[in-house]
Amino acid sequence: MTAIEKPFIHALRTPLCNYIYDVNTNAFVDVDESTYQYLREAEQRGGALPDGADEHIEQNLKTLRAQGYLSSKRPQEIRHSQSELLEYHLNENIAQIELQVTQQCNFRCAYCNYCASDFESQRDHSAKRMSVETALSAVDFFAKRCSNQEDPTIGFYGGEPLLEFPLIKRVTEYAEKKLYAKNLKFTVTTNASLLTPEIARFMEEHDFMLTISLDGTPETHDRSRRFASNGKGSFEVIRRNLENLKQQCPDLEYSFNTVVDPRYPCDSLHELFSEDGFFGGARIRSTLIDDQFSIKKTVPGEVFLQQDSRHMFKTYLTFQGVYERKRASHVACQDLSAMFQRFKIDMKPSVSLPEAAAPSGPCIPGQMRLFVSADGILYPCERVSETSPAMKIGNLKEGFDLGKVDRLLNIAQDTAEDCKNCWVFRHCKLCGGPSDNCGELSADLRRSQCESVREQVEHSFRDYLWTREFGIPEDTLIKGV
Repeated sequence: MTAIEKPFIHALRTPLCNYIYDVNTNAFVDVDESTYQYLREAEQRGGALPDGADEHIEQNLKTLRAQGYLSSKRPQEIRHSQSELLEYHLNENIAQIELQVTQQCNFRCAYCNYCASDFESQRDHSAKRMSVETALSAVDFFAKRCSNQEDPTIGFYGGEPLLEFPLIKRVTEYAEKKLYAKNLKFTVTTNASLLTPEIARFMEEHDFMLTISLDGTPETHDRSRRFASNGKGSFEVIRRNLENLKQQCPDLEYSFNTVVDPRYPCDSLHELFSEDGFFGGARIRSTLIDDQFSIKKTVPGEVFLQQDSRHMFKTYLTFQGVYERKRASHVACQDLSAMFQRFKIDMKPSVSLPEAAAPSGPCIPGQMRLFVSADGILYPCERVSETSPAMKIGNLKEGFDLGKVDRLLNIAQDTAEDCKNCWVFRHCKLCGGPSDNCGELSADLRRSQCESVREQVEHSFRDYLWTREFGIPEDTLIKGV
């Protein structure tokens, strides 16, 4: 059996077409039914082409090979392409730093990893807060290590960061002096319950971008996002603060982050951001509940799946121009647009896979979004466990532990043989975080998530292919209108 007889491919179909995803070229090729079935069987046999292909199929295979498809090449070594450049990236090229100004929060959200975890895999809402000395040291640390970034960003994170607004104010003013030659940007993720006119004016003056957590209508939002002091819902307080913000600081940029609980219907969420005169048309990012640190996993309900699918289908029709934009879901339009923008990056054409490569999941730990805890410990980002020794990649005093950074960057070496032969290789989103088994990096834990990742990627592939089949103009997808 020759190497060409084991092509590195994945067969998938939509209601309209049959496709082969060619891993080496990172491209989709539409094929007829008989060729699709033949190559699908080959994939199920581990890539080995079945005997007995008829003349029609043989001719199609010959044509595909002539076009550069059906190569059997797989990576021979799992090694991230940026492994040799870690010192450069972490000493000169850090893009963003996130300061955990407090671990305390005035909310107790039902799905929050910091107050509803089932085991000691994440911290809780402690009273720990970042000192002025630590915060200014973090700015100094960042200033020395972002020299190759034109637009470095400092973010403020919690808990609820606005509990520490005086610290945020001091850090902002210090950072502007320290990084005066840069186009410095600031962000804050907030529940907006403490967003006073004074705070809003300061942030407007210093070009902040706010990300405001809002989960939908009063009923939906208040089901999960309640005040710690009295257990009451927070929607009306947030809406009142946002009304003041719009009136007094019209130039302050903000967007919404919505955590969707798929156990419940979602029509009201889509209606709020599409039809409500106050929230309609806002920039919004919706995500499902993150149950990484919970033993009990969130299973989507049938009604949610039906409603969500209906809104997405209407959005396809809207982008195609056969359904009125004002009747489509604003949330779904933005979700589909974001998906397409990701694919514009992920579907970069290629000739073949290199000899040494790594799945696409891990970013360079600490380079894109370095997280600094309240006590000055460095983490790859804010989404990993703060109680895990495996995720602690250094501290402000001693700098980075390059060995730990390299270990996380090359986490796929733990499952090297699986990864070398997996068709999701270029689109896998597994980083080191999901391998974290209470402080130890587990290959078995990583493998346990592979099937779910393949399902998610195939679903995204189909969404992307639908946009092509519908003939939706690229600029329409990017703008989300």
